[in-house]
Amino acid sequence: MLVSDYLSHITKGEVKQLYLSDIGTTSPNATQQANIDILITYINEANLELHKHFGLIQKEYVLTNVTNNTLHSIPTDFLYAVSATFDDGREVAINDERTNFIDDIDYNVSVLFPAPFKALVKGLDTMSPPKDDISIVYVSIPPVVTLTTDFIDLPQVYNEALYNYVAYKAHASVKGDMKEENNTYYLRYQESLRNIRLLGMVNSDNLDSNVKLTDRGFV
Repeated sequence: MLVSDYLSHITKGEVKQLYLSDIGTTSPNATQQANIDILITYINEANLELHKHFGLIQKEYVLTNVTNNTLHSIPTDFLYAVSATFDDGREVAINDERTNFIDDIDYNVSVLFPAPFKALVKGLDTMSPPKDDISIVYVSIPPVVTLTTDFIDLPQVYNEALYNYVAYKAHASVKGDMKEENNTYYLRYQESLRNIRLLGMVNSDNLDSNVKLTDRGFV
């Protein structure tokens, strides 16, 4: 859906009684444009939260030339790792700091994330010669939207949760606490998340994944 479609629904429903609902029409004035910008910020926050919860966009990144205690840069759209494997399909542990020393060599291979956009590979593969490529499947952040004409690639099954999160943020910004309407919308947001999980409505048919990820059988 276009950002303008989300704004139309939100301003006619969840935030209708707030000043933020005044977004004008085709030529908004300065105040109306400021309201649009605030609501788009909340839409971006809601979209990010949904991607965190449901892992809607998954991508692959390959760490090459890995050895014990090597630090690697990872993509800036990285949210969290789903899995890690050697190129022969063997699983590599994620965030496992345990060791398995044999003759002073740690053979417990794991991928750690000690800093933003950094991956640390500890341990040495037991194969001879050791495998030195590790494929990481990770959840990616969604693209940030800024204009009413931007498109948000989100299945409609998540719209209710998005609307409730935006309403929670909007009411909280006006009332400044977690009482009354803003708390109500946050509880509705949580309920929307539960319904998506319980009813099996998670849908990733139109979500991004790179070609290599598909070729490797992850989607």
